[in-house]
Amino acid sequence: MTANTAVTPNRRGIKSRELVLNAAERVMAQDGFDAATLARVVAESGVAETSIYHYYGSKDGILLAVMERGAERFFADLPDPDRRTGRPAEHLSRVVTIAAATLEHHPNFLRLLNVFAIQPPQTANGEVAAVVGRVRAMALEQLRKQIAIAFDDDSQSATTDQLARFALAAFDGAFLATQTDPEITLEFILEPLAAALVAARRRLLTPRSGASVARGPTKAP
Repeated sequence: MTANTAVTPNRRGIKSRELVLNAAERVMAQDGFDAATLARVVAESGVAETSIYHYYGSKDGILLAVMERGAERFFADLPDPDRRTGRPAEHLSRVVTIAAATLEHHPNFLRLLNVFAIQPPQTANGEVAAVVGRVRAMALEQLRKQIAIAFDDDSQSATTDQLARFALAAFDGAFLATQTDPEITLEFILEPLAAALVAARRRLLTPRSGASVARGPTKAP
């Protein structure tokens, strides 16, 4: 069940909705989906249970609203340059640095995104899994675009797609590392990524006789 979109909230209602979503996102990210009971959300947000039902209909509606809002905010904050700045490695380094800073501004949403990517909640009629899939597809598309701009390549080529998936895997792993070791930052871990992409592209474009190459997806999602 999704949020009650038929309700047109006033200014106070908008603030109450934000309090509910902030509380639910925080509890889910810290303690898991099951911990975010309506009673817990009421206690954390200070918004009456009747109002929460009025806005979102159910816990499923809250979860879906949290994910939709998180995706919207994340991509709104993620810069999307349309031309190269400097050499390929310089452009990619700038993209990685800005993306890392954006990711660090949305830790709760990123935790939920990673958890639900591995184990989607059996709720909300599969809509949360669809949000997760859409976010990752958009992230891949933006990485393809920036890699293509950096090298003046085709954004839909097999090489660009493989590099984008490699970069996304690096971001996934780096985010997980920062969650287990608070002493390190995404920018620190990802600093070599731009150079690694340049080297990886060179390796992918080098003919290899007699080598067996693993094949990934032939079509972008």
